[in-house]
Amino acid sequence: MKNSARGSRLRRGIAGIALAGAALLCGALGGVSADRLVTNFDRIVFRTEFGPSPDPRVRKWTAPVRIYVDSRAGDLAIQTKLTATHMTLLETLTGLDIGFSSTGPKSNIIIVFDRHDTLIASVNEYLTQPIRGWKDLNGSLCFGVYAVNQHSEIVNAVIGIPSDTATSLGKLPACIVEELTQVMGLPNDSDEVFPSIFNDHSPDDFLTEQDEALVRLLYDPRLAPGMERTAALDELRAILASDDPD
Repeated sequence: MKNSARGSRLRRGIAGIALAGAALLCGALGGVSADRLVTNFDRIVFRTEFGPSPDPRVRKWTAPVRIYVDSRAGDLAIQTKLTATHMTLLETLTGLDIGFSSTGPKSNIIIVFDRHDTLIASVNEYLTQPIRGWKDLNGSLCFGVYAVNQHSEIVNAVIGIPSDTATSLGKLPACIVEELTQVMGLPNDSDEVFPSIFNDHSPDDFLTEQDEALVRLLYDPRLAPGMERTAALDELRAILASDDPD
């Protein structure tokens, strides 16, 4: 999945997030150390599929998220149910207000479900910088793009899921989970991160404990949108040290 930056404005800043579960991060990762968690955070948050970002900064949502499901192929009821289930988890992990929108114009995330051969054209209806074709997507089965404003706040996103191919491969749930999570500000895939849904060779269809920790950490209020990579990783180490029960 790839991300892009565009200018926009937001009406509100980030609210404080209750992190009652943050102290359990290190102990609930099934053997993943704090150092490895920091390394994997760096790989997933500050890089893309095509290498390090030229200006790696913390990028995250600060406003309520409203999701519109544009279903042009496949079973809308199943697509909506799978989306709703993951929205509930993301709301818990991020502290954001996440809900559905009944129309595209009132949403800031649009998920397009369409057949593989027409999906790119359908997604391009929502993009100011169109995707030229599947060759631009580095072999991805499903994909998402998001936009940020001048403060590195994510303000909108579009996700494309080929309902026919994803369903036939048994990857519809995984596509919804991975792409919705990545447009929260975790854009990269890496074979070096495991166990993780961000690993293209992983059998996981849902977030692992490590993945959940990465999302929680990104949305810790101490990591502010726009924070430069080095400062953010230093802050992350301090967060993990302060939350370590030992």
